[in-house]
Amino acid sequence: MPQSSTTTAGDRQLAFLSGGGELGRLIAAFDWASTSIGPLEGWPQSLKTAVSLILRSNVPIVMLWGEDGVMIYNDGYSQFAGGRHPRLLGSKVREGWPEVADFNDNIMKVCLGGGTLAYRAQELTLNRTGRPEQVWLDLDYSPILDESGEPAGVVAIVIETTARVAVERWRAGERDRQRQMFEQAPGFMAMLTGPQHVVELTNAAYMQLVGHRDIIGLPVRQALPEIEGQGFFELLDRVYSSGEAFIGYALRAELQRTPGARIEDRFIDLVYQPVRNPAGDVFGIFVQGVDVTDRLIAEQALRQSETQFRTFAEAMPNHVWTATPQGLLDWFNPRVYDYSGAKPGALDGHGWGDIVHPDDVVAAAQKWQQGLASGAFYETEFRLRRHDGVYRWFIARAVPIRDTDGAILRWIGTNTDIDDQKQVAQALLQSERRLQLSQNAAGIAALELDIATGTVVGSEGFWGLWGLSPRDSVHISVLENIVIPEDKDVRSTPQTRMQGTATPAVEYRIRRPDTGELRWLSRHIDFVRDETGKPIKMFGVMQDVTDRREAQARQELLTHELEHRIKNILAMVAAIASQTLRNTDIATASATFNERLRALANAHDILNKTRWTSASIREVVDNTIAAFPVGQISVSGPALPINPKMALTLALAVNELATNALKYGALSTAQGKVDIEWSLRPSKDEPDDTRLIWRWRESGGPPVTPPSRRGFGRFLIERVFGTDFGGAVEIDYRPDGVECVLNAPAPQLPTAPY
Repeated sequence: MPQSSTTTAGDRQLAFLSGGGELGRLIAAFDWASTSIGPLEGWPQSLKTAVSLILRSNVPIVMLWGEDGVMIYNDGYSQFAGGRHPRLLGSKVREGWPEVADFNDNIMKVCLGGGTLAYRAQELTLNRTGRPEQVWLDLDYSPILDESGEPAGVVAIVIETTARVAVERWRAGERDRQRQMFEQAPGFMAMLTGPQHVVELTNAAYMQLVGHRDIIGLPVRQALPEIEGQGFFELLDRVYSSGEAFIGYALRAELQRTPGARIEDRFIDLVYQPVRNPAGDVFGIFVQGVDVTDRLIAEQALRQSETQFRTFAEAMPNHVWTATPQGLLDWFNPRVYDYSGAKPGALDGHGWGDIVHPDDVVAAAQKWQQGLASGAFYETEFRLRRHDGVYRWFIARAVPIRDTDGAILRWIGTNTDIDDQKQVAQALLQSERRLQLSQNAAGIAALELDIATGTVVGSEGFWGLWGLSPRDSVHISVLENIVIPEDKDVRSTPQTRMQGTATPAVEYRIRRPDTGELRWLSRHIDFVRDETGKPIKMFGVMQDVTDRREAQARQELLTHELEHRIKNILAMVAAIASQTLRNTDIATASATFNERLRALANAHDILNKTRWTSASIREVVDNTIAAFPVGQISVSGPALPINPKMALTLALAVNELATNALKYGALSTAQGKVDIEWSLRPSKDEPDDTRLIWRWRESGGPPVTPPSRRGFGRFLIERVFGTDFGGAVEIDYRPDGVECVLNAPAPQLPTAPY
């Protein structure tokens, strides 16, 4: 800032900020009149002096002035504040750092009361960069006295130690990790100090080796007296005195591994490593080693096993070979050379491919590579050239031999001549294929049942008849579960199969699991018996005869249904006519009769669409109320199917209720409403029993009074409607509207007669 020859009063007022860096300039430009401190020109000398001091310090310092703790700080503190600078300048400390408001509140109370505070490695969570972060700080707080000697503010020296704390924690964690590694190391370790080799430290593996004795603090000769005279103490003395390490392999040691147990031989790989102090003098020995007893025993057993294997393999009539873990064949028994005419050693490595048929080499090599990659059982088939040039089929199998850790040591394989079996199997396959084609052309499937195990094997078309995906076999219980329950006894039973008395030819129904279709199957069987006459297998043929059965059933149904339907229609019309014409004038009776016949005809139309198999409750209701003020009628409920008898009765009941509502009830006024609803609900008494609740409810019509006599309509609703649904109907003549409720079992459509 350039200086004029004459220093102004403003310059003198800002002189205490001179040399204060960026914060000096920001303080000079800040509107302090908006804070509790007041304009800069009115600051007391004690405040100016304190500000001048902190601005010239390289240490992060912040001053909290007055009861509000208005923040004034230097360049060092601005770097600590991060993204909160420069907003912190002139702010109240409790508001500037809201996440530690309670902490700063305590600081203000203590220091404005004349006290001081100091914190070391204080952990706080601050939001300096837009997200919370953990920091560690060394903090020193002291009061600032005004001209009267009273505390007017607080000065805080803030040293961030986050990086140092992180390093210390990492070092502590690293030490713990190293201790854990030492303790959990698979090899045994121990630290011996002094010329007496006092045991200072051991790990779990060492304690396991020496029998879990309490040896810490004892000289090694006292800790392990049983190894006296075995040379180990002398080795320790030599390493300690010479400063030269000792390394030994498979050393025999006689140890007592459990308290009170007998002495046993162990073999160990061992290192005695001298440990020196900063002056270079040996003050201890680090012991490290591995108990290799089990490995040595395994290696010896492996050598014995290898000898036995070679002797056995050379005597075998089959081809026997071995391979390295990488898959290179390295040994063949004499049978391979006798068969191929190759010279010993000529087939090693990749040479075996020379005697494989050219068309089979690629597939055989790929299969071998897959076996090597998976480390699993290997099996394949290929043709091998005989010494006379003839190729014969062989099946090759190999298994990996692993060590105790699961690593593959080698592969052992065999080649077995299956050429004769292949020829027979090919001829049999062709014969079976011709038979299968013949059966498929005739729509016939074959089956074979093992009576003892219940296993069923079927021909190519057998599984399709049963609606199952192709498979090798299935237990007979799977097929029995597909048969319609009422037809199960028609088939064979476990007893009749065991006795061989099952009916030879039967027809029964199944429910295909793939499509849900109901199908008729025709089955013819015969038994294969043992020398005592006991049935052991059941053979049979099957055919789907659904089309024939359906044609027969349709013919019979047409005759019976026509006869039955005409009788039912005539009976219902006669009942309607008889009840309608009773005790009424001819004009009224005629209108009522026609209306009831219309409802009956509508129901017939619905049933004709489904060939009199079923009708939907919703469709019956909608068609019946179509002749009434449908704008006043609401209908809700699922599209449940019901049988023809239920449909006709429901149509007549809805027609009766609607006719009465139109004459006397809710439909006789424009404000009236009718709600028709139904649903399936669990029974209150029996949770597994599902009930149909059908409800007619009127509202908004003229007041209702119960009728003085019971007419045909009420009889039809209460008796016929309820009976045909297998339930009960209640009609409640409430003053605000008639309510009719049907409570019946959930409708169950009958199965087709065929």
